[in-house]
Amino acid sequence: MNARPAPASTLTPMLMERRVIVCAGAGGVGKTTLAAAMSVRAARAGRRVACLSIDPARRLADNLGVAHGDEGAGPRDITGLLGGRVENGGRLSFGMLDAERAFATLVRDRASSPAVADRILRNKLYRYLSGSLSGVQEYMALEQLSAIKEDPDVELVVLDTPPTVNALDFFTSPRRMVDALDGPLVRVMRRAYGGPGRIGFDLVGRWAGAVLKAMGRFTGGELLNEMMSFVDALSDLFGSFAERARVVESALRGKDVAFCLVATADNPTVRETREFRNRLAQLGLAVNAVVFNRVHAPHADDPPAGLQGRAAEVIRSLNAEWNEASRMEGAVMQRVKDAWEGLDAVVAVPLLPEGADRIEALDGIGAHL
Repeated sequence: MNARPAPASTLTPMLMERRVIVCAGAGGVGKTTLAAAMSVRAARAGRRVACLSIDPARRLADNLGVAHGDEGAGPRDITGLLGGRVENGGRLSFGMLDAERAFATLVRDRASSPAVADRILRNKLYRYLSGSLSGVQEYMALEQLSAIKEDPDVELVVLDTPPTVNALDFFTSPRRMVDALDGPLVRVMRRAYGGPGRIGFDLVGRWAGAVLKAMGRFTGGELLNEMMSFVDALSDLFGSFAERARVVESALRGKDVAFCLVATADNPTVRETREFRNRLAQLGLAVNAVVFNRVHAPHADDPPAGLQGRAAEVIRSLNAEWNEASRMEGAVMQRVKDAWEGLDAVVAVPLLPEGADRIEALDGIGAHL
C-alpha cells in the first residue's frame, strides 16, 4: 500500500491557484489576522484579491488598516495601504457586508416585476425581517461571495467567517433561508391567502382563513393585511430563492474553493477544530489546509554567551519552558498531519513579536505562509 503524501508546509499553491479561500476557526485563534495576511501575501505576489468580512465588529478592517467609514458595502480598492511592493498588477480590495442593502438588491433582482419588488420593500415587516430572518446575514455574505467569485476582475476571494460556534449557521444559511420562506406557517398562510381580499377554497385554506379572520379581530385588520400581503409577495420569490440557494450552496463545493482552518496547537482547540471539520464534511465541504497560529519556535537551551549568574539561570529556565511548549505543540501538529486525511497543507506560524505596524505585521505573518 502506498503511503499518502505528507501535507505541504506552505499555502503558496493555494494562494496562487485557488479562486476562493474560506478561513474558519475557533474564536481567539487569530483567524481574522491570518485571513488579512493571506490577502496581503497574495496581492503582493501579483493576484487581484478581494478580502471579504461579515463581522460587524470590523476586526478584519482594523487588521488591514481600513479607516472607519471607508469600508463600503462592496469591495473597494485598498492597494495603496500596502505601500508599494506589489508585483505584476496585484491588487487588494476589501468589503464588508451590508445585509439590508444586499437583501433589497436580491429582492429587486428576483421579483417577477418591479411592482412586486416595491410591494415587498415598502411593507412594514420587510425592514424587520431583512435584518432578523434566520440566516439572512450569512446568506447575503454567500450571495456576495457567489457574485464576486464570477467577477473576472477578481482572481482570489478570501472570506473571513465567524468563529466555529456561529460558522455552521453561515454554511447552512441557504437551506435555512428556503425553510424560512417555505416553512409550515408560511405554506398555510399562502394556501389561505391568494392575494388581497381572496381566501383559499380548499379545506386547509378555508380553515386557515377563518383563523386569520379571528386573528384580525385581535391584532387589527391593518397588521393582518400587512402580514398577508408580505407573505403573498414572498411567495412570488420563493421559487427564485430556492433555485438561488442551490446555486450559492454549489459555489462552496467547487474545486476552486479551499477551506482553511486556523487553530492554536493545543488539544482543546484541536478537538473543537476536528469537530468543526467533521460537521463540514457532513455538509459535503472538505477542509484543505490547517494553519497553526502563534506556535513556539524552538530556542537554544543555553543563555547567550557571556551571561552568567542569576540572569543565566533565569534565561535557561525560560528557554526550557519555551522549548517544552514547542515540543508539546509539535506533537499536536504531528497528530493532525498523521490522522487528518485529505489535507493539502499544514502550516505553522510562529508567535511573533508585537510592535510592527499593521501591514508590516501582516507581511511578517505572510512570510511564514
